[in-house]
Amino acid sequence: MRRRRRTREDVVQRICDAARQLFAERGYGGTTTREIARLADVSETLLFRYYRDKAGLFNEVVIAPFHTLMADFVELHPDPTAPFPRQAETRRFTRQVYELFEGNEAMFRALLAGPPSAGEDAAPGLRGLAPFFEQSVDQVRRRYALAEIDPPFDLGIGVRLGFGMIAASVILRDALFPDPPGREAVLDVLEQLIAQSLVGPPLD
Repeated sequence: MRRRRRTREDVVQRICDAARQLFAERGYGGTTTREIARLADVSETLLFRYYRDKAGLFNEVVIAPFHTLMADFVELHPDPTAPFPRQAETRRFTRQVYELFEGNEAMFRALLAGPPSAGEDAAPGLRGLAPFFEQSVDQVRRRYALAEIDPPFDLGIGVRLGFGMIAASVILRDALFPDPPGREAVLDVLEQLIAQSLVGPPLD
């Protein structure tokens, strides 16, 4: 039976879906364009017609969406000049970070296993979060100052580790929890662990 002619949009979508899946499963170095083409059910020649090389495809399906996602996420973070958040806001924000990784797990896995070179095609790691980290550190530092308390740790490190704990709870979930405790149980502990690093001391 003759196969229906595919549209350009359909071909591009199939290539992107296949590439994103393989990059997440095998990393950049462990994935070939031939394997991507096979999974997408297109010829490798057709793949190269749309994307000049593997690095360009990785940029299209992982790096570019990552930068867009981070830009949108930074907009969600409270303005450091706004009133300081209380426990309810801390809980909400912790969930937002968790859901960011939960809803984009494959992309983050692919990103972290990206190209090892330092060239322009190299994976950006989590550098797109720099504005978020800077805002968070400024906010927490001001909160400690208002409470007239000296921070018990380096706030720059604390903020990043707090965020990292949330990321690890999703990306390293299977390794950390052979017997899954449940999503809400994990979130409840995370909220308590990162309270000081992402929010600072209570002001009430």
